[in-house]
Amino acid sequence: MLVLSLCLILGAVPLLSETNSEETQTSVPASPEGELPPPPPRTDKSELSRRKYQILALNTETINLLRVNNLVRSLANIEKIKKLDPDCLEYHYLNGAYLYAIGRYPQSKKSLLKAIEIHPGHDPSYYLLGMIFVRRSKWESSVPYFQKAVELATYNPFYRLNLALAYFETGQYLRAKAEAEKAVELKPNFRNAKLVLLKSDFALGNKANALSLCKEFAKEGFLSKEFAYIYARLAMDIDKNFRKAIKLYNQFPDLPFNERRFLGHAYFHTGNFRAAANVYSGILGAKILSEEDKINYLRSLVFTKDYRRLETFVAGWILEEPDKKVKIQEALDIAELLKDNDPKVYHMLPSRSPY
Repeated sequence: MLVLSLCLILGAVPLLSETNSEETQTSVPASPEGELPPPPPRTDKSELSRRKYQILALNTETINLLRVNNLVRSLANIEKIKKLDPDCLEYHYLNGAYLYAIGRYPQSKKSLLKAIEIHPGHDPSYYLLGMIFVRRSKWESSVPYFQKAVELATYNPFYRLNLALAYFETGQYLRAKAEAEKAVELKPNFRNAKLVLLKSDFALGNKANALSLCKEFAKEGFLSKEFAYIYARLAMDIDKNFRKAIKLYNQFPDLPFNERRFLGHAYFHTGNFRAAANVYSGILGAKILSEEDKINYLRSLVFTKDYRRLETFVAGWILEEPDKKVKIQEALDIAELLKDNDPKVYHMLPSRSPY
């Protein structure tokens, strides 16, 4: 009995020890140092795919809404994308596009730069960054962004058009011509690209190429001020077709100063001296007339016998440039001599003046 009691006592010791050990382990709190954060909740692949599909659908819809200037629905869609994934490319690009559309350019730039950070090959973001500088008349700053957009999407004629315009605005006419040509290759009927090509050729002095493009536009029935002004100049310079120039100029009532000069020049060279005198008289006060313009005006007044205006003009010219007094007098003498030639012309048949 005594032995049994001892065995029971001795056998119970380890059990008690184990129990105490377990209690000690459970009662002492774990140290927070070195603990791992709780794992994020698992998102299955189907949920990720569903979100991605929603974002892509909203992205397409929002781009179309922005194109038609539906800003309210665009913003609502952008907020939906933000809730789905605030760190995605689509959110930052569309947010930048929306801010661009409402004229908040600094904020737009920040959002678009974030889009590029997420996806360095996102050409629409580079394009819009270039447009931000265009809207602020900083063409030089737009060039690198348009260049990158073209580099990433060489097939896009609209990117090339904007790059050509940026080159033209910054005086890089050869590059503007090259980009405009590529844009026309990609989109043969791209009229705006052809206009940039025309202006580049004209600025570079490639008058024959420019005139060829003008005639192509004329066959298509196209007419705009910038095209007509260049065509009129080239028609006079190359074809000596002053009547064509007059016809082109007269389609636009409010001609700028320089074009009125050329209209007076065209009238003078078709023998319509009265019209030439009237045009020159209207721009005389600008004091930017060339010596050739002044001589044309002087002769027009002599040929039409408008001596009152002639006297005023000659007196003013001598007062303005007294060192040219002798030259002005010679120009007046020659004009009188030329006028006296007209009655001496032999006419085989009677003819009425077109003026």
